[in-house]
Amino acid sequence: MIPAHLQFATLKRTVSIARVLEARGWMERMRRRGSRLFGPCPVHRGDNPTAFVVNEERQVWFCFSGCRRGGDVVELVRLLDQLSWGETAIALSRLTDGIREPSAPVHVLEPPLRPFRPFTRQLPLDSNAPLLAEKGIDPATAAAFGAGAWRRPGFLEGCVAVRLHDPGGQPLGYAGRRLSSRDAVRLGKWKFPPRLPKSRILFNHHRAARRSSQTLAIVECPWGVMRLAQLGLPAVALLGLHLSTAQRRLLERWPSIVLLLDGDDAGRRAVAPLHDELQADHMVRVASLPDGLDPDDLHDSELLRRVIPPWLSAQGLRQ
Repeated sequence: MIPAHLQFATLKRTVSIARVLEARGWMERMRRRGSRLFGPCPVHRGDNPTAFVVNEERQVWFCFSGCRRGGDVVELVRLLDQLSWGETAIALSRLTDGIREPSAPVHVLEPPLRPFRPFTRQLPLDSNAPLLAEKGIDPATAAAFGAGAWRRPGFLEGCVAVRLHDPGGQPLGYAGRRLSSRDAVRLGKWKFPPRLPKSRILFNHHRAARRSSQTLAIVECPWGVMRLAQLGLPAVALLGLHLSTAQRRLLERWPSIVLLLDGDDAGRRAVAPLHDELQADHMVRVASLPDGLDPDDLHDSELLRRVIPPWLSAQGLRQ
């Protein structure tokens, strides 16, 4: 029997979608038009400023970009951190004033969901893609990371792709960076496999975990990871701007973290929440990038040495 205060009907009447977005630091990215909210999608962490739409009167949402799905506040919280239904009830209860968490586990009958299906086949990508060259990523590095242009029709058409892995190193499929600026604005820069458990992975975690480094850099996207790899610096990418509980657990092995987010408004807004989340378990430093630059834009090693704190550079930053 589920406690009355954890029943979804009660929680949906008590916790609004806006309350969830506010708690995640996402409301500042939303724009209001009448009874609707518009903004980038917090589920797949896209950049399209109108992809995610909330109808506040009906308390429903829909993502017209990477997710192509929607639902109520319960479905939103469940998808944000890939939670079970019982975990979702508890997470919602934390946003309700005066609600206590149950001392015993809550068991909720979960409806059948279409599971994520890993794509394990390796694709023939062109590692000499112009976009990668612009980022200072050489073909050997691109090939080692399974990155390159896709020259055929299909899911990755019109993209430069990169291979994704789970924390243990098993292939999950490919993400694609859209090359069309028009599509990137309309649909978001990145295309991910349907139902990818993005909140449970960190790009390059399986490689970084094999190194003996005590310090790890956190960047936003795979290109930054590859660029830093060429300089001897271990890094992982969030594939967005937020950390889930599962991702925080993946970082436990590194005592020191450096946040190296993009030098834009979104990256700067994300630094403080990430710092606050991580500082209890890690020594956290922030490396500020010049305005408008990403980690993969720093082709000049001297500039990187000025950006990255000296205590991190001592690990072996190389040309």
